Amino acid sequence: MGIVEKIKGNSGKIQTSLSTILKVILIFSILYSTYFHLWHILFANIFLLFLMFMPMILGKKYQVNIPFEFEFFLFLFVIMSFFLGSIRGLVIQAFFGIAVGFIGFAIMLILFSNSKFKANYMLIVLFSFSFSLAFGAIAEILKYYLKWFLDYQMSVGDYDFAITNLTLVASGALLSSLFGYFYMIGYRTRIMQEMVGKFKNKNPNLFIEKTDSPEEILKLIKKGENERIEFKSTLRANLHTGEHDKKIENSSLKTIVAFLNSEGGILLIGVSDTGEISGIEKDGFLDNDKFNRHFTNLIKERIGNEYLPYMNFELVLIEGKNIMRVECRKSDKPVFLKCDGTEEFYIRVGASSLQIIGSKILEYIAHKFRKI
Repeated sequence: MGIVEKIKGNSGKIQTSLSTILKVILIFSILYSTYFHLWHILFANIFLLFLMFMPMILGKKYQVNIPFEFEFFLFLFVIMSFFLGSIRGLVIQAFFGIAVGFIGFAIMLILFSNSKFKANYMLIVLFSFSFSLAFGAIAEILKYYLKWFLDYQMSVGDYDFAITNLTLVASGALLSSLFGYFYMIGYRTRIMQEMVGKFKNKNPNLFIEKTDSPEEILKLIKKGENERIEFKSTLRANLHTGEHDKKIENSSLKTIVAFLNSEGGILLIGVSDTGEISGIEKDGFLDNDKFNRHFTNLIKERIGNEYLPYMNFELVLIEGKNIMRVECRKSDKPVFLKCDGTEEFYIRVGASSLQIIGSKILEYIAHKFRKI
């Protein structure tokens, strides 16, 4: 039992080591295939090597986190492909089409989730299919010029093989596009839900909920408070005493800092813990402009100007009352709340904001932020 637990605890390191070994093997195989003009093996290995490096490229360049399960599945596929014999190249082409098709599908979902346009399912499917097919066509063009550069005498069979490859890529792309379409219209298998769920959990900033209309905010309120949603009845007014209370202001600011230090989230000011819409009118500002100005000054003075780009806040009129919607993205550096000459650090744990101090702050920052 101790050995099993040890393996699980070091699964990331083991996977990284095996992945590096596999990449080295693929590179040597590519060199060997090039020297002996084994074109089918050569291009199959190039596809596999591209797929092996893809999670690393997406993670570093585009700040996309690939779930461990995705990388492990790809790793297993690459190993299994060595035992496919003569059909290896054909299976890899179809798998390539599926993989790139899913990437195109994810790109469109991300774009629509962060825009005010209503998602067009057929447009997403078409883009996913075209995105994958374009990659396949580019690969075949590169193959042609590589053969030309190496003075390889091409025959009619080479053109037939290129069309076969494109057909397999198109088949894989069509399959992934159809899966994506059925997922969007509600036919979701358990495997599909788990795959999409894991990707969204790893990349919450890519899938920000649209909450810029009264209808969407009402739907959000019905969900209740959770790790990424919190309600505050007022910004500064103590409803029990009727007076302005700094502790009430601190409560909202703590939530914002916690969202910025965690995975982001949405704060609704003017909504009680039970979901009742009270509105910001209870804060006693002369007009909405003065409320906005006061809120912005609080952010600048207590959190910092440099964190404003990570926030999007606006007043939304619902049922005749104004609600302040504060949408926070995860910051790429730690955020502190200035409080009575000191700085406090908060993170989001469940439906509450938790202050951590001392060495725990250093541990959290080292684990959560890529660079300080």
